[in-house]
Amino acid sequence: MVYRSIGLRIQEARQELGLTQQELASRLGLTQAALSNYELGKRRLYLASLEQIAGVLGKPLSYFTESAVGTDEDDSQNWGRYPYR
Repeated sequence: MVYRSIGLRIQEARQELGLTQQELASRLGLTQAALSNYELGKRRLYLASLEQIAGVLGKPLSYFTESAVGTDEDDSQNWGRYPYR
C-alpha cells in the first residue's frame, strides 16, 4: 500500500536527522503513537500533514510521494474490496 511506502520515507528522513519518533512527533504536535502509525502505513496520511512533515524534516514533498508512485498493485481494481484504506 502506498501509505507504507510513504511511511518508510518518513522514517528514513527522521533517522537521517537523528530524531526519535518522540522528538519528531513533538515537533509536529502529534503523539508518538500517531507518528508510528504513519511510519508503519497503518494510518491515512493527508496531504496537509505530509507537507508539515516534509517541512520539519527539510525534504521536498516529492521525496515522499515519488517513492510511493508505482509501488502499489493497480489500486483502481481494489477500491471496493478494502473499505478502510
